[in-house]
Amino acid sequence: MDRSPSADEIRERIGRFQQLLHRHDVDGALMVQKMDVYYLAGTDQDAHLWVPASDEPLLMVRKSMERALEDSPLKQVLPLNSLSQIPQYIKENGNSEPGRVGLEMDILPVNMYHAYLKLFPSAEMVDISSLIRQVRMIKSPYEISQIRAAAQITDRMYEQVPQFIEESETEIHLAVRVEAFYRTRGHTGMTRFRTFDLGINYGHIISGASAAEPSASPGPTGGSGLGPFYSQGAGFNPLGRNKPILIDYASLMNGYISDSARVFSVGKLHDRFRRAHQVMCQVQDTVAREGRPKVRAKDLYEIALGIVEEAGLSSGFMGYPQPVAFVGHGTGLEMDEWPVIGRGADTILESGMVLSLEPKYVFPGEGVVGIENTFLVTERGMEKLNAFPDEIVIC
Repeated sequence: MDRSPSADEIRERIGRFQQLLHRHDVDGALMVQKMDVYYLAGTDQDAHLWVPASDEPLLMVRKSMERALEDSPLKQVLPLNSLSQIPQYIKENGNSEPGRVGLEMDILPVNMYHAYLKLFPSAEMVDISSLIRQVRMIKSPYEISQIRAAAQITDRMYEQVPQFIEESETEIHLAVRVEAFYRTRGHTGMTRFRTFDLGINYGHIISGASAAEPSASPGPTGGSGLGPFYSQGAGFNPLGRNKPILIDYASLMNGYISDSARVFSVGKLHDRFRRAHQVMCQVQDTVAREGRPKVRAKDLYEIALGIVEEAGLSSGFMGYPQPVAFVGHGTGLEMDEWPVIGRGADTILESGMVLSLEPKYVFPGEGVVGIENTFLVTERGMEKLNAFPDEIVIC
């Protein structure tokens, strides 16, 4: 399997992005966010990427020039010793001084923004973060193949979990085994997010009452974590009997993410857990069936709310006491890509979108149940990329 996208694919991505720049009257985009640069240049080196609305892009590399030349198919790769070189490089690349410069303002530090103002004193700075996210939202066959492969790794991991649980005393012990499984199959040990200052290595392994503890996690669950310095995910909580164990971990293949979750238990769970889990699976299956091109994301979210309301499970759905207002999110090079299946989300689904549906239910002081799988939007609805059964696994 190819570890990186082809030169043709990189050119196609750049072309789609340039069309949006042209449509929004942006002369060019100056990009620094790691995954945006990788997506358009094929390398994650410390670099600035200039993408003009027309003409060839320019990759200006701080470190490592050698790796950038090895990785990137771009024709123009130059060393960058000082930010002051950027305007001159752009002029030498055949571009006139830009009047409107696009920046990734959703993630750009203020000090860098002010540095760019000094570099281009006559230019208007505009936000192009939504434009690059739109381009990245539609996955190519290459990207889909990577996410499929990541989903298959997850399926193999779930097959091993009963043995991992048998060997583990606490959430942390279980996490070590699951993470070792992933690392030996190509996981970087880091799951990328675009959200500011959000760091999660793999996801959450949480059990029993500790799983229902509120946290700063942007998702519906958090867990106790290791302490106030990292208050989510696995902690030193024992894996008890007859309590739900939620494994909500992302797998990676060549940087691409498949996000999924399953519930395990040592011994049979109470009927209320099993019923809530079944309703969450119903939510997932219904949204997946209805989620096809031309359907609006917020309408799918309303369908999910209707199911849980009819089941009498509104309180605790997608978190407690502060539920999140979504039931699915895009995934690709980052965990929080577009589209979002959530309240007020106006995105209209298109073929080639990849997202994870994650209906979860929290029983305060008792535990968490629910499901998550990664799906591909097709003309016939959403295709589930994970094959491992959705039912609770009794160990």
